[in-house]
Amino acid sequence: MINRNDKSMKRIFFNVSFVLMGSLFLGMLSADEFNTAKSTPKVSSIIYNSSFEEGQNDDAEGWVFTSSQPPIKSGSDANSGSYSAYINLQNVGKTPSEAHIIKTVNGKFLSALNYEFTFFVKQMKKGSGGYIQQYFIEWFNEDEQKMEGTGFKQFSGKVGEWQEIVVPDVEIPDNVRSVKLLFRFVTGAIEGGSGEVFIDDVNFRADDSVEALTAAINRKVDQAQFDVALELIESFLMLHSESAQAIEIKALKSRLKKFQELDAISE
Repeated sequence: MINRNDKSMKRIFFNVSFVLMGSLFLGMLSADEFNTAKSTPKVSSIIYNSSFEEGQNDDAEGWVFTSSQPPIKSGSDANSGSYSAYINLQNVGKTPSEAHIIKTVNGKFLSALNYEFTFFVKQMKKGSGGYIQQYFIEWFNEDEQKMEGTGFKQFSGKVGEWQEIVVPDVEIPDNVRSVKLLFRFVTGAIEGGSGEVFIDDVNFRADDSVEALTAAINRKVDQAQFDVALELIESFLMLHSESAQAIEIKALKSRLKKFQELDAISE
C-alpha cells in the first residue's frame, strides 16, 4: 500500500526528471535545428472581417457599431480593400458625442505565445472640444467573468495619412476563453466638439512560427505546465506537420502523454 508521502515523493520525482528530460530534449532541438535553418515567421489573426469588407449598408459583419453617434462602414476611403469604419462626431450644442467599435472573439487562446494588436488609423482632423480616441482589450474566462485587461489607452494618427498602430506583446492571462476589443471615440461637453477618423485592418495575432511555438513548448515543459505544452504541440503539428522538427515534437508529445499516465497511476 502506497501512503500519501510516497505518492508525493513519486510525483516530485516524475516532475523533476521529466522537466530535465524535456529541457534537454528541446534544448538540443533548438541548437541543432534552428541555428541552421530558420523558418519563415507565420502569423495567424483571430479577427474575422478585419478590414470591414463584409456586411450590408452601414453595418460590418461581426462588428458592433454603437453609442450616441455610431460609426458606419464606409466606402469613401480604406487602407486596404474597399471599406473601412468611419467615425464622424459632432456635438449638438454642448452635448458630448460618442462612438464605439466592438469586436468579441470566442475561442481558446494560447497564453504561452506573444500576441500583437494592430490597426490602421487615418485622422481627418485633430478633433476639438476635448476629443479623445482610445482602445481597450478585455479578457473573459470560461465562466464569462471579466479578467484583467489593458484599461483604456489613447492613440492618435497623422492627419490625412494612414498610419499603423502596433501594440506588441499583449499579455494574456491563463484560462482565457474570449477577448473583447473596444475602440472608443468621445468629445467633451463643449460647443463645437468634434472628431473625424477612419479605422481599418484591425488584427489580433500571434507568431506561430516553428521557432515561436518550440520556444513556448520548451518554456511550458520547464514550468511543468504539461497540459499547456500539449495544446501548443497540437498547434505545432497542425501548422508545421511537414517541418523538420515535426518528428521530434511528436516524440515529445508521446513522452508527455506517457508521463501523465504514470502520474495518474501514482495518485
